[in-house]
Amino acid sequence: MLAAFTAFAALCGLILGSFATCAGYRLARGGSVLFPARSYCPACNHTLSWRENIPLLGWLLQGGRCRFCQARIPARYPLAELTCGLYCAAAAQVFGPGLPWLVAALFGTLLLVLALIDMATFLLPDVLTLPGAVAALLVSTLLPHAHTLGIGWRMALLGAGLGFGGLWIISELYRHIRGRDGLGLGDAKLLLLVGALLGPVAVGLTLFWGACLALPSGLVAAFRPERPMEKEKDTTESRKEGTPKSAPVNDVNDVDEADEADDMLNGCGMQAAIPFGPSLCAAAALYLLYGPQLLHWWLGA
Repeated sequence: MLAAFTAFAALCGLILGSFATCAGYRLARGGSVLFPARSYCPACNHTLSWRENIPLLGWLLQGGRCRFCQARIPARYPLAELTCGLYCAAAAQVFGPGLPWLVAALFGTLLLVLALIDMATFLLPDVLTLPGAVAALLVSTLLPHAHTLGIGWRMALLGAGLGFGGLWIISELYRHIRGRDGLGLGDAKLLLLVGALLGPVAVGLTLFWGACLALPSGLVAAFRPERPMEKEKDTTESRKEGTPKSAPVNDVNDVDEADEADDMLNGCGMQAAIPFGPSLCAAAALYLLYGPQLLHWWLGA
């Protein structure tokens, strides 16, 4: 029974991952998730058929290229779908069939959308984090306790306050010491959501594990050779607002992933800017699935 449900959950995860990649791409460019209703190639605007839209398999069968214009489809799309499929399968093993699994799957998908947007824009939009925090508070209040979910409204409020307030204090201390912004309020609102869903312990571990996951990217950026910047971008100021700047929905896709990686590591040396949101999202998803076990292992209990 559990094996069959795990396979079903993996399939659902691939579908949710496909939706997440579409939503992340469109919202990062100021577009709508609902319009146009059908997926399309960003390079030529060709509407994709159902065969081309099959999660993971469609990308493999097309050789990673648009069938109509032969533009390369970045590998981050099938990787995101695969990640979501594996996450939902793991959630099935942890929660089993039932409402807790559905809640875990939906919040995992939300975290994936936020991570994809942050990687592209250095933004965590309020339109996702704030309603997500409200939904997390409702889930914590109404859902019976199940593993890391259903923590009760008191722990949810405590976690939300610690998540937002703690990161806001860190951000203010950084600004006072360094004289410039280092963390935006988008990260604080993300931890508001995490705290409301998973509680105060999850906030501390998500922040710690997120920093560990972000460390390799930070080291790459710190030792990256200097190169002339074609244009300057104020990423921290825009991130504080938590609302992405609008852009045409049909912009040509960032086909060259190497150039996109360069844009992510904005600047060089100790002044380089890297998105912290993806690491926080990954750490939160890790806690949602295995937080208590990892904490017991870490403490040697």
